[in-house]
Amino acid sequence: MAKGKKWIVTTSGSRSLKDIKKELTDAGFGVDQVLEDIGVITGTADDAERARKISGVSDVSPDQEVDIGPPDAPIQ
Repeated sequence: MAKGKKWIVTTSGSRSLKDIKKELTDAGFGVDQVLEDIGVITGTADDAERARKISGVSDVSPDQEVDIGPPDAPIQ
């Protein structure tokens, strides 16, 4: 798997996710998840420039960790 920053790749629906996943992998993108129902692929790469140039990719955004805390934690 590629090391680097985590990314969220949003696809346009014009190509199959399988084909886009293969091109991402060939470009050095480490695919973590393929979310077929919403047309999104998550993974890691040093940068997103190569992924942005792939046909069928509409957007590549940095993934951000979200921590909502335990259910009984006080509201901050």
